[in-house]
Amino acid sequence: MKFETSFYQMFLPSNTFLAQPNLFSSQLSFFTLESRILQAALPCGAFLAITFLSVYIATWLSFMYRRQSQDPVKVPPTVPYMIPFVGSAISLALNPARCLLATSRLVGPQAVHGIKILNTTLYFVYKPENIAKIWKYPTTITTPEVTVFILKTLLGMAPKAFDMYTIDTSGIYPKPSPGSHVAPHNRIDYLTYTSFHKHLFGEGLSNFYLTFAAALMHRFKSLNIENDWIELPDIMEFWLPPLTTSLNETIVGPILECLNPNFTRDLLKYFWYVHPLMKGLPRWCIPEAYRLRETLVQSMKQWRAIAMARFKETDIDEDGGTDPWWGSALMRERQKFLAKVDNWDDDSIASSDLGVLWGASVNIHPMAIWNIIEVFRDRSLLSRVRAELATVHFQGITSREDIDKLLSLPLLQSIYAEMLRLRVETQTVLSSDREDIRINEWQFPKKTLILVPCGAAHRDLSFWNTKEGEHPVDQFWADRFLIYPDDRRSGPRKNGTADLDKFGEKATEAAADPGKPKFVNSGLANSFIPYGIGERTCPGRGFARREIIAFCAIMVHQFDLEILSTEKDFKISPAFYGLGTQRPLRKIPFKVRKRRVE
Repeated sequence: MKFETSFYQMFLPSNTFLAQPNLFSSQLSFFTLESRILQAALPCGAFLAITFLSVYIATWLSFMYRRQSQDPVKVPPTVPYMIPFVGSAISLALNPARCLLATSRLVGPQAVHGIKILNTTLYFVYKPENIAKIWKYPTTITTPEVTVFILKTLLGMAPKAFDMYTIDTSGIYPKPSPGSHVAPHNRIDYLTYTSFHKHLFGEGLSNFYLTFAAALMHRFKSLNIENDWIELPDIMEFWLPPLTTSLNETIVGPILECLNPNFTRDLLKYFWYVHPLMKGLPRWCIPEAYRLRETLVQSMKQWRAIAMARFKETDIDEDGGTDPWWGSALMRERQKFLAKVDNWDDDSIASSDLGVLWGASVNIHPMAIWNIIEVFRDRSLLSRVRAELATVHFQGITSREDIDKLLSLPLLQSIYAEMLRLRVETQTVLSSDREDIRINEWQFPKKTLILVPCGAAHRDLSFWNTKEGEHPVDQFWADRFLIYPDDRRSGPRKNGTADLDKFGEKATEAAADPGKPKFVNSGLANSFIPYGIGERTCPGRGFARREIIAFCAIMVHQFDLEILSTEKDFKISPAFYGLGTQRPLRKIPFKVRKRRVE
């Protein structure tokens, strides 16, 4: 008792006990209660500690056994964890980048492994020789599970609607998969897949891009960029709205932005809630995300109702592309087959249509802006790009020939490819519903998820050329994808032009034309995967290439721009990790004016 009294006296004025005789007894009661709680908590804490330690030891031993196994065929080792049933779910949800980095340090770089997440295990596959084997399963290792996950978590589609993807076992080819009995009008996976490829490749792509270019050039005129410098706080914030609005208009026409003038602003805000929504956070945690989604879906419903009521076949322009109501041939066709799918209503179609606009803009536009950041902050590179544009007399995008000329320029193509290599961080998700998958010595059980991270492939020191360390893989090098015939250390692969025969026709042309560098992307299929791999490679990659290269050319030709940020290597925000194009952590200030040709 004497000790307890002196303990409390240390924290009380000297006259406290004299003035407040009941205070001591109340403090002592609290101390006693605290002690009892501590005594009760100790056994629980000890039990949890022993449980966590036991689980970690058991999973560590399993990990080491599988890792060191000499079996010719084996299931990849699962990294050890402490919490039973939960696995590594908490650390992966809180900070996926840090979790995967820690895992990489444990298992070693480029090592195939699994991570337990609740009741499933995610398997991560690395190295070109392993990725190459995935192409052996074109019809087996394809799955709509990622689509279902996005429709459910990000777009808020009702279960009865997104389940139509789950029960569609017919595949993405004209001939249904063996054993599938899905009705033709319910082959939603095949219908959406073929529609995207029809309108985003070949003739459909050319018409689509030219419509976008015209819309973008129209918005450039309203930006009020004149001969005097304008200083602005953030380059991403300034250029994303005109790029996004132009693409929205290309896809769904002008009516949507008339119905909701804030649609683009709300969509750009919504992008930042992707991770919280995919983690399943409820409305009370992120009320703004749910409000934005409801507003966007409602706008899509209103647009669709007007288009259905007003559209006539005679509204389609002569080349079969645009119309003022549906906007593009892609959206006209989608409405026809989506309306026939069982369990899909107006809300379901609106959510799916919002997904098209989300997927179209979330990655392409930031990448286009990254391109101009790197070009304009290097005056020497800027001069080289302008000189290259002069060789094709570039004046803008008004015809198919204009974009074709740009796509033939080696330096612009190399800058584009290098930015994809450096700034894309995504996971290609694959699965097999019908059989186990064998990738070299690794056996993956059916219905498990296989992830191929492009970031690890894009920074593989054993593959990419750094010119003996002059250009590290984590830094931008505009010439990384160029072969200079008089420089045998050039080219994207580590062994340079000594391996010319593996680069195909482009490399052969380079050797025959010693005066000019040649852009090379041959021989990189399993190490350069910014758009994914397999049958579900991004269908918009052709359009993305055109937008990114053309936007860079237009900016370089029409504007002077200075990057005012003092950062040498821009730090990346974790908000978009694993979802595609990364965003800068901080704002990048800049100033811009109309170009002065001296």
